[in-house]
Amino acid sequence: MSRKGQIALEFMSLTIIGLILALVILVGFVVVLQDTLEDRKAAEIKDLGFQIQRELILASEVHEGYSRDIDIPEYIGKYDYTIINNERVLILTVDDVDYPFPIPKTNGTIKKGTNTIKNIGGEVVIE
Repeated sequence: MSRKGQIALEFMSLTIIGLILALVILVGFVVVLQDTLEDRKAAEIKDLGFQIQRELILASEVHEGYSRDIDIPEYIGKYDYTIINNERVLILTVDDVDYPFPIPKTNGTIKKGTNTIKNIGGEVVIE
């Protein structure tokens, strides 16, 4: 093999190894970034769920006649979600993942937008 041929072969080999190494590093960064975005989304969802949960617990513990308006955003960050509640559980759903939050016994349905939370006769009512 000629000297020029050997140099060309070594150059191509090192170039391919460098590209493979760069690709592996890039894939690693993408995986870490994806995990970070998922963690951020989950944190934002949990933050909203805990805010609503605290409001409902507060309404259940204060005096009769308590009333407060709360705003539930249409989106959590840039994510669309659904909000469902029954008597004892609030569920926020994003991308087919449910985030349940235990709540005191309530009457009424929480919706996106403005909700009024009241304590009527010792019972939490959502309007």
